Amino acid sequence: MELSASAEPKQSYPLSDQFFFNQVSYTKIEQVIKNMPSNKAPGYDKISINVLKDCYPHILSTLTGLVNASFSQEVFPLQWKKAEVIPLHKEGDHEIAVNNRPISLLPVLSKVTERVALEQFTDYLIETNKLNKHQSGNRKNHSTETLQLFLTECIYQSIDRKNLTAVILLDLSKAFDSISHDILLEKLRKFGTSASATVWFRSYLSERVQSVRVGQHLSDMQRVTHGVPQGSILGPLLFNLYVNEISSMCKDCKIESFVDDSKLFLSFSICDIAESMNKLNADLKRVAAWCCSNSLLINPGKTKFLLFGTKQALSKINLPPLQFLGEELTPVRCAKDLGIIMDECLSFTDHTQNLTSKLMGSLCQISRVQHLFDKKTLISIINSLVFSKLYYCSTVWAGTFKENIKKLQLVQNFAARIISGKRKFDHISSTIKDLGWLSVQDMLAYRDAQMVYKIINGSVPLYLKNFVKRRSDVHNRSTRNSHNLDIPKCRTSFAQRSFGYRAIKLWNSLPNNVRESTSLNTFKQSLKTWLLNA
Repeated sequence: MELSASAEPKQSYPLSDQFFFNQVSYTKIEQVIKNMPSNKAPGYDKISINVLKDCYPHILSTLTGLVNASFSQEVFPLQWKKAEVIPLHKEGDHEIAVNNRPISLLPVLSKVTERVALEQFTDYLIETNKLNKHQSGNRKNHSTETLQLFLTECIYQSIDRKNLTAVILLDLSKAFDSISHDILLEKLRKFGTSASATVWFRSYLSERVQSVRVGQHLSDMQRVTHGVPQGSILGPLLFNLYVNEISSMCKDCKIESFVDDSKLFLSFSICDIAESMNKLNADLKRVAAWCCSNSLLINPGKTKFLLFGTKQALSKINLPPLQFLGEELTPVRCAKDLGIIMDECLSFTDHTQNLTSKLMGSLCQISRVQHLFDKKTLISIINSLVFSKLYYCSTVWAGTFKENIKKLQLVQNFAARIISGKRKFDHISSTIKDLGWLSVQDMLAYRDAQMVYKIINGSVPLYLKNFVKRRSDVHNRSTRNSHNLDIPKCRTSFAQRSFGYRAIKLWNSLPNNVRESTSLNTFKQSLKTWLLNA
C-alpha cells in the first residue's frame, strides 16, 4: 500500500455532508505514536507504548496499512477488542467488588487506530457544529473548572438579585456501562455518520470480551454486550454523543454536564417558590423518562438537591416537596460536585477545611520519608500530591473568606518546612520566597488572572465569555480607562466575592506590559514576576 509521507489536509464538511473515515499517511501515524503517553500499562497483547515507540520506524508502513485497512474494510480487528481489567482498591473491604475501581487495559494498536478515528470524527462534529454546548467533558478548552465557574457565577448573579437557585445533582448509575449499542448507532447516524462509518462503529463496539487479572491469576474471557469500552480513546466522545440531547429535555431548567455528571438548575424569586418547585418536578420527570428510554438509570437515593441563597433568604422559605422517582428530595446544606464541596451560601468553608485536613495529612506522610529524597524530588512530590489538589478549580472558590485562605497558607508553610528542613516555629516567609513560590493568596490571584486572559483570548467555552466585557464595549463615551474591563455592578458584598468581580478588578490593576502579553506562557511569566515583586 503506497501512501504519501506528507501530512494529509483536513477534510472540509459542508453541513449536508456525512462523515466518512479518511485514509491516513505515514506521517499521521508517526505523529499519533509520538504523542502517546509512555506511562500507560500494556494491554492484553503485552506490547507497551515504549516498545511501540522504539520499533515503529521499522513497521510504520505496516501499521499505516493496518489502520487504513480497518477503515476501508469497515472492521475493527477482534484481537484489538480484548480487554484486561485490573481492580484498583478504593476503600473498604477489597474483596467486595464495589470497593474496587476497574481499570481496563487495551491493546496498544487499538489505541493508535482509535486516536486517528477520534481526531477525524471530532473535526467533523466541530466543523458541523453538532456538539452540545452544555456538555463540557472531553472537549478542547473545557474542564471541570470552566463548568463549575459558570455555575457559581450564575448563582452569584441570582443571589445578588435577591433570588434563589435550586441545583439538582443527578447520579447516573454505571452510565458508561449501560449504553445500548443499537441506540448509540442510531444516534451516530443522526449525527451524520455515513453507512460505512456506522458499520465500522458497529464492529468497534461489538464482540468485545474482557478478563479480570488479580495478581498472577487471569479469569476466563466474558463477553461485553453493553456500554462504551472502558479505557478506550473513543469511549468518552461516544458517551457525550449518546447523552447529547439530554439538555433539550428541560423546559424551564438549565442542564449542564461533564461526561456523566449532570446537574439541573433553576433561579427564581422567593415569591415564586411554589411554581418553581412544580417546574423542577416537571423537568425532573422529563429527564428521568428520557434516561429510561435510553437505557440509563438514575439513582434517586444518590441524587442531591441544593438550594443556594443568603442565610436570611433561606431561613424565610417554606419549601414545597420535590418528588423524584418516588422519593422526596430535601435540600442538603452541602454536597461534593466534581471534586468541590458546594455549600448553600457559597462560603466554601467546608471545601477549604476538608482540603486543609487532607493535604496536611498528605504532608505528614511525606515528612516521615523526607530523608529518603533530595530537595528536587521532594518539590516534585509535593507539587504532584499537594499543590495540584490545593489549587484544583481555585477560580471557583478563591472568593472564600480570608480565614479560610490563612488555613490553606499553613499547608504551604508546612510544605516549605519539609523541603527546607526548617523547624515548626522558624520563620518561613523567606524560605517560600527562595523557593520561588507565590503565597497562597497570590497564587489564587495568579490563577484568576490566567482565566481572564484565556477568556479574552478565546481559549475557554463560549458560556464563559459573557462574564468578561471590555469597558469600551459597554460604555459609548471614550474614557481614560476604556481599555480596561468593565467591572460589573454588585448590589451586595456577597456578589463581590464572585470571579466576575474580583478577577476583573485584579485584571484592571495589572500593568499594561503584563496584560498585553502575546502568549499564555509569556503572560504567566510576566504575571508571576509582577506578583513576586508587588
